[in-house]
This record gives sequence, structure tokens and C-alpha cells, in this order.
Amino acid sequence: MRIFVEETELTVIDPLEPPPMGDCDLAELKRLYGDKIILKGNLHTTEVMLRGSAEDVARAARRAIDDAGRGGGFILSTGDQCGRDTPHENLRAMVETARTYGRY
Repeated sequence: MRIFVEETELTVIDPLEPPPMGDCDLAELKRLYGDKIILKGNLHTTEVMLRGSAEDVARAARRAIDDAGRGGGFILSTGDQCGRDTPHENLRAMVETARTYGRY
């Protein structure tokens, strides 16, 4: 991440995948680089979006917004993509949480 911020002209970084598929700590990235680059992500694509409940998705979305939303420069999204069988309820939960909780 440091290289992307300091040595390129990137304006947004995506995906930001949480462990175990990635290694991103959204709160730390916001603290270190949130004033230099837009962060996008970080709902886990399988454990949360595919296999979780709508409440799991809403909880993870609120946490991501809490971790990276302050001051702007954050786009709530999945960590990478949504699998074909991702429940529609989970997609709706992500969007609805962004609409109601994501105002900052």
C-alpha cells in the first residue's frame, strides 16, 4: 500500500480484502493513508457476503464504515467480488446499511 500511495498517481485502491483471503486492516489503512487515497472494500466475499446472514452483512458494513468512513474517502464494497450464489438479501443488506448508516 505504501508504494501505491507514495510512488504512483493512483487515487483509489480496490480490492481491500480482509484475512484470510487478503491482509488488509481497514482501520489501519485509513489511519496511515486515508488522507492520500480513496479506500474501497472490505466486506469478506465468502464468509460474510456468500455464507453470512443479512445481519452479518449489516454488522460488517457498519464496522467498515466506522473503520474508514470518517472524513470521507471510503467506498463501501465487497473485498473483491460477489460470487454467483450470493444471497440477494445480503446484497440488499449491504446497500441498505450504506444508505442508512453510511452517511458521514
